Amino acid sequence: MPGPMPEVWKVDVAVEVGRFDAHLARLTADEAARAARFHRDEDRERFVVGRSTRRLLLARRLGVDAGTLAFVEGRHGKPALRPGAHPRLPHFNSSHSGRWVLHVVADVEVGVDVERVRPDFARIDDFLWVLSPEERRLVLSAPEPCRAAALATVWVRKEAYVKALGEGLSRSLPDIGIVSGSHGEPALAYDRSPGGTGRRWRFADLEIDDLHKACVVHEGAARRIVVREFAH
Repeated sequence: MPGPMPEVWKVDVAVEVGRFDAHLARLTADEAARAARFHRDEDRERFVVGRSTRRLLLARRLGVDAGTLAFVEGRHGKPALRPGAHPRLPHFNSSHSGRWVLHVVADVEVGVDVERVRPDFARIDDFLWVLSPEERRLVLSAPEPCRAAALATVWVRKEAYVKALGEGLSRSLPDIGIVSGSHGEPALAYDRSPGGTGRRWRFADLEIDDLHKACVVHEGAARRIVVREFAH
């Protein structure tokens, strides 16, 4: 039987920036120093709100004080909770773009990605290094006014997948083919990179708003994904 539903939390940075000082106070000294190095206010705000709300959500899940959580990073930078007093730590992943930060929490390996649909996504030649032949055909088959959205859709699926693997952009992205399944849902057709076989992955496109595309990928049997609005 599948386990609990993976939860995706939508955090509106435009709302949370009104609590910026409280979010900043929740960061570690290293995180605060990193935040200070951002040149653009919007990048700093997304980073601070993202790190703070991630800590809050995981603390709620575990029933502990947010300040007690400590994080480690995998070989390619995927964060995880440091093993400690809790025998069954949740898996999680985060992404941010535009006004949104997304966090996903699950009991299996998981990845999430969100991207604002940018006009330059319509310049398909600039993104050929990312796409498998099947994905290229999918994007090129879209009407020209919809091409940027089609590329963003392909991109978030692939990014969420490699983040779930914990390998990020270290993978050869054209060697990964994500296509439409029998019911129109995204599905992994192949992964020709080393280590890309032997595990089942489920994809779910997420409805965020008209300006963003998002996808969550988790290991194992299909489950319903629940999307929640972050609130204090």
